[in-house]
Amino acid sequence: MRRVGAGWARFRRVHLTALLFDWRRTISSVVGVALGATLVLGMVQLQREVTRPFDAFGPSLTAYAGDRAIQVTPTVAGRLPVAVVQRLRSEIPEAEAVVPFVAGMAPLEVGGTRHGFFVMGAPCTIELLVGPFDCEQRARTERPADGPGVPFEIPAVVADRLGLRLGDEVRIPGQPAGSAHLGWTFPEFDRVAGINGGHVLFAPDTDSAADLLGGSGFVTAAFVLPAPGADIAADVDRIVADMATAGPPRPQLPVVYAGAKQSLNLTALSGILVGILIAVNTILLSIEERRAVMGTIGAIGATPRSLLAGFLGEGAVIGAIGGLLAVPSGYLLGDFLIDRFGRTMLDGSGAEIAVGWSPGLVGLGLGAGVLCGVLAMAGPAWRLVRDGPLAAMSSFGVVRGGRRIRLWVLILGMITIAGAVALLERFQRGLVDLNLGSSGLFLGLAGVAAVTLWATPRIATGLTGLLARRHPRIGRLVAADIRRYATLFATTVAVMTVGTSLAVGSASVQRLAADQVAEQKAQRLSDALVIAPQAILDQRRGRIAPATFELIERAAGGREIASRWTAMIPSATEPRIVVGVDPGGWYAEAAVDTVTDARALWRGMSAGEIGLSDVAAGHLGVGVGDTVTLPTPQGHKEFRVAGLFRPRVINDSTLGDIVLVSAATAERAWAAVRDQVIVRYDSADDAAAHREDYLALGAGLSVYDDDTWRTTGERAITRFFEPFTISGYVMMITAGISVLNVFVLALVQRRRERAVLRAIGSTVGTERAVVLTQAALLAGLTIAFATAGGLGLIHLQATASPVFYGFQLAWGVVAGPLLVTAGAVLALVALASLYPAYRAGRLETVEVLRSE
Repeated sequence: MRRVGAGWARFRRVHLTALLFDWRRTISSVVGVALGATLVLGMVQLQREVTRPFDAFGPSLTAYAGDRAIQVTPTVAGRLPVAVVQRLRSEIPEAEAVVPFVAGMAPLEVGGTRHGFFVMGAPCTIELLVGPFDCEQRARTERPADGPGVPFEIPAVVADRLGLRLGDEVRIPGQPAGSAHLGWTFPEFDRVAGINGGHVLFAPDTDSAADLLGGSGFVTAAFVLPAPGADIAADVDRIVADMATAGPPRPQLPVVYAGAKQSLNLTALSGILVGILIAVNTILLSIEERRAVMGTIGAIGATPRSLLAGFLGEGAVIGAIGGLLAVPSGYLLGDFLIDRFGRTMLDGSGAEIAVGWSPGLVGLGLGAGVLCGVLAMAGPAWRLVRDGPLAAMSSFGVVRGGRRIRLWVLILGMITIAGAVALLERFQRGLVDLNLGSSGLFLGLAGVAAVTLWATPRIATGLTGLLARRHPRIGRLVAADIRRYATLFATTVAVMTVGTSLAVGSASVQRLAADQVAEQKAQRLSDALVIAPQAILDQRRGRIAPATFELIERAAGGREIASRWTAMIPSATEPRIVVGVDPGGWYAEAAVDTVTDARALWRGMSAGEIGLSDVAAGHLGVGVGDTVTLPTPQGHKEFRVAGLFRPRVINDSTLGDIVLVSAATAERAWAAVRDQVIVRYDSADDAAAHREDYLALGAGLSVYDDDTWRTTGERAITRFFEPFTISGYVMMITAGISVLNVFVLALVQRRRERAVLRAIGSTVGTERAVVLTQAALLAGLTIAFATAGGLGLIHLQATASPVFYGFQLAWGVVAGPLLVTAGAVLALVALASLYPAYRAGRLETVEVLRSE
C-alpha cells in the first residue's frame, strides 16, 4: 500500500499538476478525444437501435421469463419441425412448458395505412414468456370482431395511437386480399412494449400464423422452460440434434445486416483512429515542452517505468474526461443518425425503431476515450523515456532540431496496405471469416494514414524549397516550421486524409452500387416483369402464397413464368441462402454466370445436386465433384457439387454465399418458399404495359419493369449506404476541426519565436502569409492523399463486394464525391486559418519577450 500511495502522490504532483498548469493544451487534447469518441458513440447507437427490433425473436420476447428460457433455433431459418416440438414436450418431463411460436416482421396495410408489425402465433403458454394477459379466458369468452380471414389481436394502446378499428382488414404482402383482419384488442401493453415498440399482432395459434407467413408443419423457434431446479440442457441438445441449436434467447437478424455491421464497425474504428490522431498532435507539443523538466526528474531518480506509467496515466485522464464529454454529443449524433437514416434502413422490414437513452453509453464513452488517450500518449511518451534523461535535459522548451518520421513508418504502412489487399482478396473468395471484412478495410485506412505520415514532411519540404526561391522570407519560415514540427504537421494531414478518404470511398461506392444495381434488370431480364412480395433490400423474408400465385398465373395469360424459391441458413460468420430455380431455364441463365461447365451444372441440379457460388465454395472448401454437408430442416445431409457460378442480379439478402438448387429440391430438402415470380414478355415495352395487371391483384406485390427496377434499386441502395456516406462526411468535418485545433496550438506554442522574429524585422504580413501558406500546403496534401486513399478504399470495397453485397461491384472513379470532398477540405482549412491569421496581428512583442 505504501508503494501505491507513493506512486499516486508522484502522479498527482508531477503529472496532474502539469495537466492543470498547461490547461490550454489539456483542453485541446480533451476536445480531440471527445470528437473521436463522439463518432464511436453515434455509430454504436445507430448499430444498436437498428438491430434492437429483431430482439423480438428472442430476448424481448422472454423478458418476463428471464434467463430461465432455453431457445431452440432451427439451423434453417423458420423451419423447426413440429415433430421436434412434440418430442421436447413428451421426452422431457422436467420441462415446465414448451412454447413454440411462428413469427415474422412485415409492413402491413391496416385500415388503409401502412405500418410495421411483429406478427406472431403461439399457444396461450406464451404468457410464461411475456407475462399474463388472460389469454385463455379471452379465447373462451370473447368473440372476435367480424372481418375477413384470420382475426388478429393488437394492443389497445397501439390501435388507438394508429387510429385502427376492430374489423379493419389486414393486408399482408404476398397474401391475397381478405386473408386477415383485426379481431381483438388487449389492454396489457406493458407485456409487449419491448417487442418491436409494442407493434405486435397475435394470431390465434401457430397454425394460423404458419398459413399466413409460410411454413406449414414448422415453427419459427421454440422456448423450453425447465421446472425449478431442473437441468434439462443435455436432453434438449439430444432431441434437437443437428436440426437446431439450443441456448439463451437471441435475436434473429436479417442477413443484410451482416454487411451493414461491417460498415458501421469500420466507421467506429475510424472514429477511434481520428480521435487518436487529433489528440496526439496536442500531446506531442505538451511532451516536447516538458522534456527538460522530465529529464531532470529522471536524472534525480525516477525510473523509466514510473515515468512511462505516469504519462500513460495522463493519457487515461485526458481520455476519460474527453470520453465523458462525448456522451451528450455522441447521444445527439446517434439520435440524428437514427432519425435520419435508421428508419430508412429499416423501411420495408416491418421493424419499428426509436432512440432511447442507455446508461451503457457512459461506460462506452469512457472506454473509447481512455483508449484514445492512452494510445495517443503512448508514442510520444515512449520516445521521451527511450531518449533518457540526459538527452531530454539537453533541450529547453520545444525541440529546436527537426523531427524526422522514420522509415519504418512507411514500411509499416506499405505492409498494412498490402495485407489489407491480400486479406480482402481471400475474403472475396470466401476463404476467411465474414467478420474480418471490416478489419481489411480498416487496415487499408490505417496504412494510408501511415504512408501519409511519412511522405507529408518530405513532400512539403520539397514544395517549400521551391517557394523559397521566389519568396525567401516566407519560404524559409514555412520550411523551418515544417522541419521543426514535422510530426505535428504530418499527423494533421493524416487526420484529414483518413476522414476525407472515408467520405470519398463511402460516397463513391454508394453511387457505383446504385448505378450498377439499377441496370441489372435491363441487362439481364429486360423483357420480363419481376414480381415479389417485398421491395429491393426490404430486409425480410417475403412469400408469395399459392393463392396469390394462381392469380399471377391468370394475369400472365399463358406467358412463360419462372419462380424463385429461397431458404436461409443463418450464421454469425457464414450466413448462406438456398435459391431454387428451374435448372437451365431462361431465368436461371439470366440470374447467374456459370464458372464451370453449364450443362453439367444444370444436369446435376436436375438430379438433386447443388451449385455453389464462388464465395460459398470458398467458405465450404469444396470444388466441383466434391460432396458437402449442409443443414436442412430434417438434419444435415450430403450433396454433390455439380458446378460453380457467379450471381449477376442482387438478392434481397445481399448475400454472396449462395447454394443453387432446383425448385423441387429447394421445396423438398429445405421447405423453401416462393419469393419471386418472373413473367416473360415479347419486349421490355410489352412488359411495362402489363405492370398494372399485377398491381391490381390486391396482394401487396412489388412489380418491376426496367424503369421501376431502376428507380427502386437506386433508392434502395441509397437508403442502405447513405448512413455510411454521411458518417464519412461527419468524420471529415470532425477531422477538419482538428486543423483549427493545430493552428491555435501553434500560435500558443510559438509565441516567443514569433516575438523574436517580429523584433528582428518580420512583419505581420509575413506571418500571415506563412499561416496561409501552411494552410494551402495542408489542404493540397490532404486532397492528394485523400484522393489516393479514397480510390484505394473503393478498390477494397469492390474486392469485398461479392461477399458484402452479393454481386461484383465494378471499380470506378466518381467525379462528384472527389469534387465535393476537395471543396470541403479547402473550405475547412480556410476557415481554420482565419483566426490564426487574424491573431497574427495582435502579438505584444515586448511583453512576450519580457515574460519569457
